[in-house]
Amino acid sequence: MGEAEDRRRNRRFREIVRILGAYGFGHVINTKFRAEKVKKDPENLRLVFEELGPTFIKIGQILSTRPDILPPEYISELSKLQDSAPSFSFETVSEIIEADLGKAIGHLFSSIEKDPVACASVAQVHNAVLVDGTPVIVKVQRPDIENKLLEDMDILIGIVRKAPDTLKDVLLDPVEALEEIKETTIIELDFRNEVSFMERFLNENRDIACISVPKPIYGMSTKRVSVQERIEGIKISSKDELVKEGYDPNEIGRKLILSFLYQVFNNGFFHGDPHPGNLIISGKKIFYIDFGIMGVLDTSSRRAFNDLLRSLVSEDITQIVNLILILGIQKGPVDRNRLHDDVEKIVHNYVHSSLRNFQVSYLFKDLFEAARKNNLKLPREFTILLKSLLILEGVLADLSPDISIMEIASAYIKDMTHEKLLPDISLDLLMLKGTNFIVDSAGIPSQVSTILDNYISGRGKVRIDITNLDEKWVDFNKMVNRMVFALITASIIIASALIIRVGADSAIRGVSIVGIMGFFLAGLLGLWLLISILKSGNI
Repeated sequence: MGEAEDRRRNRRFREIVRILGAYGFGHVINTKFRAEKVKKDPENLRLVFEELGPTFIKIGQILSTRPDILPPEYISELSKLQDSAPSFSFETVSEIIEADLGKAIGHLFSSIEKDPVACASVAQVHNAVLVDGTPVIVKVQRPDIENKLLEDMDILIGIVRKAPDTLKDVLLDPVEALEEIKETTIIELDFRNEVSFMERFLNENRDIACISVPKPIYGMSTKRVSVQERIEGIKISSKDELVKEGYDPNEIGRKLILSFLYQVFNNGFFHGDPHPGNLIISGKKIFYIDFGIMGVLDTSSRRAFNDLLRSLVSEDITQIVNLILILGIQKGPVDRNRLHDDVEKIVHNYVHSSLRNFQVSYLFKDLFEAARKNNLKLPREFTILLKSLLILEGVLADLSPDISIMEIASAYIKDMTHEKLLPDISLDLLMLKGTNFIVDSAGIPSQVSTILDNYISGRGKVRIDITNLDEKWVDFNKMVNRMVFALITASIIIASALIIRVGADSAIRGVSIVGIMGFFLAGLLGLWLLISILKSGNI
């Protein structure tokens, strides 16, 4: 069995390598140099994922939600990937349900539809009715999808690990990025996590009357099977039907944004995929469904996001840069001046428009790209938040185009700050911080005295950090080496010419053999120097 698995894995590896090479990604596998970037790379990468099947489509969809590690052109192209996986047989569905729940399917449901109502790369969904008459949906994971998906992830990671530098213009720290995606995929593939998320979401939003979630059926959810209450209602994207039923689209849009802001700022636990298919209007409530992807923000992250919104409104570029540097994970040298210039251009492009026309998701998307270009990776929680904001603005554009997330968010944060300004101050914490400040301040005079004594006695040292010195030194070193190489080549040419001019004992038809060999050597060295300059792209 082990040998058969190895053969199958090797076949899959060769298939992935072959398709990557066929679409122009052979440089990832067998070379560390590429003279120029192929403009069709984003489209070709999407075609690679489509040809490699459902598991790679899922990987591509996950990558399309990560603006912190992918450039915009790749995000845009991979967003076109659609879940078009074929359904699997109802016999297989029955086998999985009975194996996981330990009962015959007839003892679990009074009826279950054989044709799925939804089919994706990871699972498919069937309508059913419990024996007690409760209408439910049954989500069943594809057979062996976990093994196939994780195996493909491991193969892709192995390929990228061999030549990570070739993808630096595409992925920021590609191996780490793919490893992180693998970890989140493992969580998503266990449906018990989704049930846990639903319970937490329902509990934390119990006081918000306008939103709700389907109730999970306890005792009927496993790693591969999830049974939930079926919500009959109107999709939030069906605006005409909502109006016909007496709903006000503007009111729904405002409640949707306020409920999301409450999730972000009050709970720090928010729905990570609020697309129209996951939002159903029923009984005067907005029902969130599908809790496979959730975002989590701790207290410091919520405060930082709050500060970031305030700094954007006040156009405080320095504070925005400071927050990005504090939040970001440094993956290489960071040029703070360049980051400041990039942020300033982005903010000025957005904040001069009115709040009503302000698209906060696109602003954050550009800020993420600026951070990525400057070797900063923002935490995954913020990438999920950005994705959610992008989706919500798309929902609002169709449902209630006059509503602005930024306009509502500004008022919400202002009210929340007034309400929580005093309660957030802990007397014990204030006393502790004050004591630490007094103790630290008492040591300042002695520290200043020590510094002055060191400089007066000649023991003081000044350390100067030059931004990107290593990169600049390498470039300078290459330049000097090429100059020396060129001088040596020129010297050989001059020496060879003098040898031929003076003549020598060993000559062919009066021409010195040594001189001819010198010219030949100089020609080879000059050609080598020319090729290296052309390869570098710096002419």
